[in-house]
Amino acid sequence: MAPRETTSPVVVSLELYAEHVGDPIPIIYQRFYTAHPDAEAEFAGDHHLEQRMMGGVLQMLIDLTEGSFAPSGCTYWLWDHIGWGVTEQMVCDMFEAVVATIREGLGERWTPDMTSSWRDLISRLQPVLHAGFANA
Repeated sequence: MAPRETTSPVVVSLELYAEHVGDPIPIIYQRFYTAHPDAEAEFAGDHHLEQRMMGGVLQMLIDLTEGSFAPSGCTYWLWDHIGWGVTEQMVCDMFEAVVATIREGLGERWTPDMTSSWRDLISRLQPVLHAGFANA
């Protein structure tokens, strides 16, 4: 599967990862659980739940980067997670795990445009996340 025509290096990076490496979700969660071992118990070993949840996160990131979804639209997702006791640091670490997994997996395929696009995407999300946690 060749990457589709897009101007979004974020989407290109996800598609290249899927094509050359495979499913990033287990590695993303492995990184996340290393930083937050207590979070692993919340999933109780339910890998289908992990797949569904991270699939939703990745789709949300794609929609944000393609402009079909505004960062403010993430509040529904955020409130769900706050309700489960997820902290702002945990959310930030999850997004870092996503980017680090994709960057590491792509190796030499990773480009400076991908770095700046991912950084821009995460920086657009941070004010919404911070406001949501501040109001929780």
